[in-house]
Amino acid sequence: MVQGFRFLEHISDVYIEAYGGSFEEAFSQAALALYNTISSTEKVDCRIEKDVYVVGEDLEALLVEWLQYLVALFDIEGFIASKVHVSSIERAGDHYTLSAKLCGEQFDPKRHRSGVHVKAATYWRMEIVEKDGEVILRFVLDI
Repeated sequence: MVQGFRFLEHISDVYIEAYGGSFEEAFSQAALALYNTISSTEKVDCRIEKDVYVVGEDLEALLVEWLQYLVALFDIEGFIASKVHVSSIERAGDHYTLSAKLCGEQFDPKRHRSGVHVKAATYWRMEIVEKDGEVILRFVLDI
């Protein structure tokens, strides 16, 4: 199954479609789309590894929590990843959990292209579709 992401048309914010053969692949691609909105992952070296664990009450909340965590990590620590591996997304009772490993480095404006500042991930126009062995995530980033 092919995995990736693309930017969809939106008048004022960033509208993204991320996809893969599993929820893990699609959520990994969603993270890469976020990082390619903030900058470009082309020149980001894999120097620092970070383990990430987030919880959401449903898949939509999990996606927002995931993206919000990555936005906060960039805003607070200046961390940007070029490699994202979501190892598991599981239902645990009345909520979902996500475990992932990020590999990247400190953002350096001399080496990394400056994109747009992402304020937040939103629920607006969010869609999560699982069909015929493919998972498609559509979401808007508030810029």
